Amino acid sequence: MKKRNTVFAVLLSAAFLLTACQNSTEPAAEDTAVNTNSDTAGFENIKVRKLDGTETDMNSILSSAELTVFNVWESSCISCQSEMEALAALGDQYSGRGVQIIGVIKGVTQKRDEEALAVISKTGANYIQLLDSEELQKMMPGLYEETPSTVLYSREKEQLGTVYAGARDEDFWGKEIEKYHSEVCENDHPADCAVG
Repeated sequence: MKKRNTVFAVLLSAAFLLTACQNSTEPAAEDTAVNTNSDTAGFENIKVRKLDGTETDMNSILSSAELTVFNVWESSCISCQSEMEALAALGDQYSGRGVQIIGVIKGVTQKRDEEALAVISKTGANYIQLLDSEELQKMMPGLYEETPSTVLYSREKEQLGTVYAGARDEDFWGKEIEKYHSEVCENDHPADCAVG
């Protein structure tokens, strides 16, 4: 009986771990709904630290591009890594066109975390990587329910679409970025909205 309980506990733990970090590039059955009642007042004033230890704030980050893609990932998550590769390729493709990719390393609060640096090197995700913080978790709670999770924001600090839970491939993200990029580009920032 004790052996059977131990086997059951191991199987249950394995099932829990597999559902927390999906290894599929297919969209999840349901995306987390947009929380239109979320309190984003002060969102832009949140201080954040980058993986290299430098400090900035969300206002500076969001005002740097017409469209910002936030992707929360964990070093141990394999599907996170494949999505990071896709986002890195798209970040290169949209360089100079008003789109930026920002990584948020879930659970990592210390600068120059070796595991995180190894994943970034392996995936080519050389875009800005933010350390985790309570402030970020409070302001973007939907991003912390599952990894990877991704959400898009406009320069005006408006959430665009839903929080996408689970990994997606480069084709999916290319279409989503293009859709929202064309919506948020404004004439007063022509360099950000360049087509090529």
